[in-house]
Amino acid sequence: MAWADASVWKAVLASPQAARDARIGDTLHHIHMVQHIFLQGWTGAPFKVRERGEFAVLTDLAAWGRDAHRDTLAFLEGVSADDLDREFRVPWAAHFEQRSKQLAGVHTVAESVLQVVLHTQHHRGQVCSRLREVGGEPPTVDFIVWLWAGRPAAD
Repeated sequence: MAWADASVWKAVLASPQAARDARIGDTLHHIHMVQHIFLQGWTGAPFKVRERGEFAVLTDLAAWGRDAHRDTLAFLEGVSADDLDREFRVPWAAHFEQRSKQLAGVHTVAESVLQVVLHTQHHRGQVCSRLREVGGEPPTVDFIVWLWAGRPAAD
């Protein structure tokens, strides 16, 4: 996830049009907000949402994203298998329950980690599509490419 985010950020920052695009900035903010909020839930920290307007320049937002990656990796390196297997409920599951008229199924911390990876991959795809629309060159951020490349660290 950190490698893929870094690859997308590198492409966005290399394209002046993309770096000025509000939709790209808003989507990148959403990606990192999700990463931070889930991390807060996993660690028991109080939920704190940072609004898009709190980031004066795009590179401030990128730095916040790097913080999410660093802190998520630290969490995952220190978490036990038992901790990953424990039930995890997010407050916004209530929205699903209201819309679907059913209780949200039980899931674990480990499954929520997968959710973050999959959810942010979806939004990275949106950024890459928009990047191409504004004249930039989107990177290939497929998981298999990361494996083929020897699992490089984020650049």
